[in-house]
Amino acid sequence: MLEDKELRQVVGEDGKRYSVACHGIDDGDGRVRMVVAVDDGGWSAFVPLVRHEIMNPDGTFVVD
Repeated sequence: MLEDKELRQVVGEDGKRYSVACHGIDDGDGRVRMVVAVDDGGWSAFVPLVRHEIMNPDGTFVVD
């Protein structure tokens, strides 16, 4: 069972500070679901930019 979380504060190319939350979750059959959420601490903290992908054991991504 995989569940890995990481939270970082990074500075973007625009000079702003961003919070980046990364999660890796076991999706079954050896697949890993990767979720990343980004916000700048302002209004975007209420609705952060979120992206997710599923990676197969061979390193390829599941295409929806």
